[in-house]
Amino acid sequence: MPHVLWEGLGENPYFGYLGLAEYIVVTCDSVSMVTEACATGKPVYVIDVAGGSRKFLEFHESFRREGYTRPFTGVLEHWQRPPLTDMENAVVEIKHRLAKAGIAVS
Repeated sequence: MPHVLWEGLGENPYFGYLGLAEYIVVTCDSVSMVTEACATGKPVYVIDVAGGSRKFLEFHESFRREGYTRPFTGVLEHWQRPPLTDMENAVVEIKHRLAKAGIAVS
């Protein structure tokens, strides 16, 4: 299977890789890496590594439960999930806070 390993030299190609990939396999040690991968809407597989806090483990469990990620077992299958975006949740929360403060919103 074709692959590329970036060894830290030159400009980081990470976001380009996300854009070009058919499948994304990441390790569980970076919440940012997992959420950025899920924002693509592509199949995201997570390789578990030992350690992590309760909050960290709950994050990964929620992403699996919601269908954003699957554990990496060595097999890549195509599946889809709408891209992860918090924009709608952010808009709802901002409107709620403005209304609570007595500021009219449309």
